[in-house]
Amino acid sequence: MILGVSITKSCNWRGIEEEFSNVYHFDTTVETTSDEVINGVVNAERQIYGDNVKFVKGQAWGPADGTQLQSQMLLQKPLTGFGALVTGAKTAQELTAVVSWDTGRVNTRGGRIFLRKYAHVGRIDTSLEDVAKGNTALPQNIKEQYESYGNSVKNAVGINRATLCDKQGRQLPLNTPATVLPHLHTRQFRR
Repeated sequence: MILGVSITKSCNWRGIEEEFSNVYHFDTTVETTSDEVINGVVNAERQIYGDNVKFVKGQAWGPADGTQLQSQMLLQKPLTGFGALVTGAKTAQELTAVVSWDTGRVNTRGGRIFLRKYAHVGRIDTSLEDVAKGNTALPQNIKEQYESYGNSVKNAVGINRATLCDKQGRQLPLNTPATVLPHLHTRQFRR
């Protein structure tokens, strides 16, 4: 079954508590529970988010690749706590790290199609102001932290139990590592 998972987080931005979320889709086995998948994603996400980003709620629904009538909310649970990064430079809340996976497919113009996730990390593990502002490229050690997050999310519960896919259920090619764009990017909160 294709399981949809949303992890909602919040941060204080311009004096207002802004909520944002990443939505993931996983191809799961019968014995995998929604709670296991949510916990796996939250554990991976916590490692790259700053202590100024609060985890609010986790939701799982499925089958995400079925019709709207077939899809059911399977689990909604409140989350507690903040990101794990407590040192380093704070980033503007609209700056995101972009983690992507090659889907192995091409578009009609021959360009590669990537599955991308945008992480409003809130804090970055460096004291370099230009990196935290998105003006210079991410150092290799920080890129590796985001790649580690991406590879952890790819198998949120363990190999062959819940693997990342697109929302139509198409699996990523085997051994597709997560990659990270070299700079932080601006991605506005939706209003």
